[in-house]
Amino acid sequence: MATTTCDAEESISLSALLYLYFWPFWMFKDVSKGNLLEQAAAYRYNREHRVYLPAYIIKWSMIFFLLLGGIFLIEQLGHAGVMLPLASSLLAGLTGMIASGALVVTMQITVAYLFLCHWRY
Repeated sequence: MATTTCDAEESISLSALLYLYFWPFWMFKDVSKGNLLEQAAAYRYNREHRVYLPAYIIKWSMIFFLLLGGIFLIEQLGHAGVMLPLASSLLAGLTGMIASGALVVTMQITVAYLFLCHWRY
C-alpha cells in the first residue's frame, strides 16, 4: 500500500515539529562545502530563504521577554512570601540563564539575517 502525503506528514513527531518551528538553521545549506560554483549556489539558496528569518527573530524575542517576565514574577513570589526566598532566587537565576540563551539565539538569527541581506558573495 502506497503512503500518501498526509500519512507521511502525520508521522512527524512533536519534538521534530518543535525543532522545525523554533530552529531556523535547518533550512539553510552549508556554504563551506563543495567547489566555488556549489558554494555560490548554496549562498544564493540561503539568500532566497532569508525571508523566513524575521519570523524566527520574533519568536525568539517573545521567548526572551516571556522568560524575563517569569523572572520578575518569581522574584515577586519570593518577596511576597509565597515561595522560600532561596528557592525563588535559584529559580529566578535558572530562568535568567535560559533567558540569556534565548537572547543569544535571537542575536545569532539577527546576525545571519543581516549577513544574508547585506553581504554579496
